[in-house]
This record gives sequence, structure tokens and C-alpha cells, in this order.
Amino acid sequence: MRYYPIFLDLRGRRCAVVGGGRVAERKVRALLRAGASVHVISPSVTPRLALLAARKKIDLTPRTYRPADLEGPAPSRPEDGRGVRPVLVFAATDSPETQSAVRKDAEEVGALVNVADDARESDFIVPASFAQGDLLVAISTSGSSPALARRLRRQLQLTLGREYRGYLRLLREARKQVMDTVPDEAQRARIFRQLSGAPVIDWLWKAPPRRAALDVKKWLAKVTGTE
Repeated sequence: MRYYPIFLDLRGRRCAVVGGGRVAERKVRALLRAGASVHVISPSVTPRLALLAARKKIDLTPRTYRPADLEGPAPSRPEDGRGVRPVLVFAATDSPETQSAVRKDAEEVGALVNVADDARESDFIVPASFAQGDLLVAISTSGSSPALARRLRRQLQLTLGREYRGYLRLLREARKQVMDTVPDEAQRARIFRQLSGAPVIDWLWKAPPRRAALDVKKWLAKVTGTE
């Protein structure tokens, strides 16, 4: 296994994207959904990126890349940044020279870098992914076939539909209740297994959503002794 799978908490953390085209835009949109503080460096950007900059959703340096760009500028929302240097850098330009320079400069400031369409020069690759509420599914072929990863993602999206959003909201509430009211670790583990098991999922799927959620909460109150 070449890559170590990990989900990063990027809320408020600085990330830099060098480039302003469609690939860069996809990177930026994903980073914003994760709550990152994003700095884009490019002499030209897509209309969507320009709009994000106008709305102060991202910091934009509208010129060609310079090595010092990974040192700044200061975040437009200081309370969101945890330092000027980025933790992740994305090189998404059409210039091999710029891509190479970004790779070198990211290494010097201690940031992990993703070089678009060049897994060999990247510290990490971005998987094909989708989210259903708290459910986040990421798929990678370790760079062998991004097209296959996207195909598998579409297949799983059909299987793991929007109904999982409500199910996971219920599980989050149930977990908190169990952790607060059941001191025995083994009993907690049994309850969690039951909540994530097929019978409960079938119960939630077949019954009307509000009725199913109420029934599960009643069952939970009974097994935790809080009814």
C-alpha cells in the first residue's frame, strides 16, 4: 500500500492553490467545503473563482507565482488562519516550470504538495469522493486510474443515498446519549453494534422517517435505562 488513507480537519487552516483554471477551481471548492482558508495565486481565474474572491471567500493574488507567495499574504480573516504558511499546496497550472517551482518551494516551507496530473511529484493525491451528510466516502486507485475511481464513486453514490444523512444524524445523537448514560464499555459497544446493524437500518428505511426515528429513540431509552 503506497498511500496512507487519512481524513484531515482543515477548518481554519491555510491552503494555497497555484493556478486559476477549472482544475484549480475544483480544488478550491473542495477546500472551502472543508472549511479551509484558501489562497489562490494566478494571473487569471475562472469566473467562479473571481466571484469567490470578490465575496472575500478566498484570498487572491492576481499575478504569476513567486516563491515568496507560500509565505503570505496574511489571511483576510485573521481569526480563521492558524499561521501564514500553508499546510497543503496545490500546483494546478499548465506550466511545467511553475509546477516544479511550487513543488520545491512547498517542500522548503514544510507543506505537503499535490501536483496536478503528476502523482510521482506529489506528496498526496486527491481521491474521488462524495458526502451524504456525515458520511464521507473516498476512493483511490493509487493514481493507476482516476477514471475508474470516479466510476466507482458514481456506483457507490447510487447505493449509499441521501437516506444516510438522516440515519447518521440519528446515530450522532444516539452516540452522545449512550456515552452520557451507559458507563459500562462492553454494554456501550453492544448498543453501538445494534444501532449500526442491518435490522435497525431496515427498520429506518421501511418506516416513515419521523416514526422510525421516534421508535429508535424509544428503544434507545429502554436499553440505556433512561425512559
